[in-house]
Amino acid sequence: MAVCRPGIREYELEAELLYTFRKLGAQAPAYTSIVAAGANACVLHYPAGNAIAQDGDLILIDAACELDGYASDITRTFPASGRFTPAQRELYDIVLAAQQAAIAATRVGASFDDPHQAALRVLSQGLLDTGIVPRAKFASVDDVIAERAYAPFYMHRTGHWLGMDVHDCGDYRERGAPRDEAGALPWRTLRASMTLTIEPGLYVHPAEGVPERYWNIGIRIEDDAIVTPAGCELITRGVPVAADEIEALMQEARAAHRAAHQART
Repeated sequence: MAVCRPGIREYELEAELLYTFRKLGAQAPAYTSIVAAGANACVLHYPAGNAIAQDGDLILIDAACELDGYASDITRTFPASGRFTPAQRELYDIVLAAQQAAIAATRVGASFDDPHQAALRVLSQGLLDTGIVPRAKFASVDDVIAERAYAPFYMHRTGHWLGMDVHDCGDYRERGAPRDEAGALPWRTLRASMTLTIEPGLYVHPAEGVPERYWNIGIRIEDDAIVTPAGCELITRGVPVAADEIEALMQEARAAHRAAHQART
């Protein structure tokens, strides 16, 4: 965030990440870094490329390191210019609210699916409120979820196990448990010390019926959580997540850069 500016290329941002990982003692990246500018942020697992960040673009970075055999997994989305547009801020706040709902649902005794369902309800309500999913076709959040009308804009689950691999081994359903009427096993129950990601998102491609102000906005917010008896502990919030905090960090970094430049000249 501190070094980003319009005109920088995706691979330059990736280079800053890789340099910092090694400088601070990490052995390697935990996975291939995703650094996506503008419309590229709507592409899942997009590798850092040659695209130039434009004024008005959002930058989505999903990148983390491996330390002493353990992986991390963090995503932040921020404006290249240092300021969110109104439409970007609207969707960003929806995704952040969805993540907060999922965090609240991550606790001992909950099922692995509970955080996903909590996030899904907030995202579906946001899609209705913005008109991205039309109320003329879907009258309620329950309708959106039942018909999977959210799926073009949110096509992945809200989390996965995390540990010695970024997508760590382990069943998501209770092996050997009785199956339901549809033949599915029940979701695993969360227990203390289980570690998982919480990562809702919205990805809006240009499409008929979707308000144009939201086109090509891709947002994901991801943190790593350890389940505790009292709920969960987030271990990645050292990276700012609130939109106001992101803007303040970027503006402060720009001011410091300008002051340093003036001092040199």
